[in-house]
Amino acid sequence: MERIPVRTRESKVTLSAWRTQVENGAIVLIDIAGRSVYRGEGALLGASQEKLAEAWQAAIPKTAPEPDNPPLG
Repeated sequence: MERIPVRTRESKVTLSAWRTQVENGAIVLIDIAGRSVYRGEGALLGASQEKLAEAWQAAIPKTAPEPDNPPLG
């Protein structure tokens, strides 16, 4: 997963987005005014927002579970 600059039609400024590589392409996640917009590249070009959101969630690496005894204080 990497951070990339993107431009949209709705914005006159360059935004920052997340890009992750998947099997046959890539998915870019852009946060515009509090809403998430996905853009597919390669084999995912033209895919629906729902399909891209599902593929994004599947591509995110699983984080380590939180410790059973968090630090106090």
